[in-house]
Amino acid sequence: MDFMKERKISRRAVCSAMVASLALGVLEGCGSSSSTTASSAAGSGAAASNERITVRILKSKAANEVAAEQMDVWKILGEKFNMDFEFDNPPQDNYNERLNLVMMDAQLPDIIMDMPTTEVLKYGESGVILSLNDYIENDMPNLKKEIDKRDGVEKALTYSDGNIYYMPMLDEKVSGNMPYIVRTDWLEKLGIESPVTLEDWENYWHLVKTTDLNGNGTNDEIPFSSYDMTGLRNFCTAFGCLDDFYTDPDDGGKVHYGPIDPKYKKAVTWMHDMYEKGYIDPEIITMDYASFVPKLAQNTVASFYGPLGGMLAAQNATMPASFPGFHVEATVPPKGTAQIHSYIDQEPRAIAAATITASCKNVDRVVALLDYMYSAEGTLLINMGIEGTHYTMQDGKPIFTDYVMKNPDGLSPKNAIGTFTFAQSSGPFILSQDEVTQLDDDSVNRAKQDCIIPFLEESKKYVIPGSTSFSSEDDAVRRAVMADVDTYVDEMIIKFVSGREPLSNWDTYVEKVNGMGIAEVIDIYQKTLNG
Repeated sequence: MDFMKERKISRRAVCSAMVASLALGVLEGCGSSSSTTASSAAGSGAAASNERITVRILKSKAANEVAAEQMDVWKILGEKFNMDFEFDNPPQDNYNERLNLVMMDAQLPDIIMDMPTTEVLKYGESGVILSLNDYIENDMPNLKKEIDKRDGVEKALTYSDGNIYYMPMLDEKVSGNMPYIVRTDWLEKLGIESPVTLEDWENYWHLVKTTDLNGNGTNDEIPFSSYDMTGLRNFCTAFGCLDDFYTDPDDGGKVHYGPIDPKYKKAVTWMHDMYEKGYIDPEIITMDYASFVPKLAQNTVASFYGPLGGMLAAQNATMPASFPGFHVEATVPPKGTAQIHSYIDQEPRAIAAATITASCKNVDRVVALLDYMYSAEGTLLINMGIEGTHYTMQDGKPIFTDYVMKNPDGLSPKNAIGTFTFAQSSGPFILSQDEVTQLDDDSVNRAKQDCIIPFLEESKKYVIPGSTSFSSEDDAVRRAVMADVDTYVDEMIIKFVSGREPLSNWDTYVEKVNGMGIAEVIDIYQKTLNG
């Protein structure tokens, strides 16, 4: 990240001039067509002439982002709303741990972003975070307009007690974002097509294992790797189940818990076989995202699992410079008895993009700030950055400059955007099609059209919406049970796959999970979905 920080410092003089002009409410390129401006969004609370205040924000930091306080977008928002921001900005991998610590403090941040939706109702009913119903109805015209024009969004945001506690991230992109990815240049060397069936995958991995595809004189190629076990475990979809709670269309849509399903046992048996044959990177058991990205840069990984932008597009944008001919593409979901895309973005995304805590002393002004982010002007700022620096207007449309698309420091477009805005992670805003379309290279567009969209309708029969809202009593039971179940299941699946636990002990494992109360949680899901 140091080279990104250095680039940021070198641009500070340019950006400060932009900030000064934007503080007067002028965002070039927006014109008179923008939605309610900051100064009128919630009355005088947003006026720049008001006393300058400090707003404390807890927000996770994505791997592709600089620290929030370094981002131009936050500087501009601060000047526009006469605010200073103090950020608690832990890495995404450590966010939940940090959140738990923060929530024990007597004085909370004013705004908490990225809170897991499973945590929201608990804090809302206890009064730790504010109900937003009245604010959305009366003081947030931009957000209300966006909610009203999207079918089902208000229902998805409303918890079982009738309250809305968080502002969502809204986007216009194709649902689904996490395919399996393969080295197509290596497929061409091997003379085979992209894998579809499990048999295809095994054949590809066998050839990778026995061929010096990177040409370094040794067979050091890794057939499959991932930044955690999820990448491997999601092959269970080929067996007709998910690695979580799911609804089974072959069983009338009843809720099942995948990791104890008989179908899942078949999947784990297959995974163990692949592991024993040396096709699975043994480091997958302890890998995290930060250590996986450098591994990809070693030109040894033949296939992996990851997001379209952060993995597929980023690899194609950066790796060919070091390894000419390098190219990766997404694959269709692995096909066995079923063919399911397990990662589907819900609408709205199941992300509590922003909550306001009871500690906030300037709620009206914070509401105005957050509502502005949903306006046309705010959308342009958050998605595209500063006109002339990060984008220019061409034929009425904002087009990223070379700072994003051909970054002089060699940053991928996603990483370049992460130096000035949080638009590539999450937040209370609309992910604009202007941004999405420009950043999607041909491989991403093909992934959406060929590997994701054709499987969405079938996949929705299995995937439980991430915005599913439980009563506080049911949620307390669910959370208590799953705290123990998740830990035990994760440990046992690793043992079964690696061979440290024989598969002959599967029934004992299932019996223990049942004894932890999983049936009660399944009933809670079923009742909630039926209700």
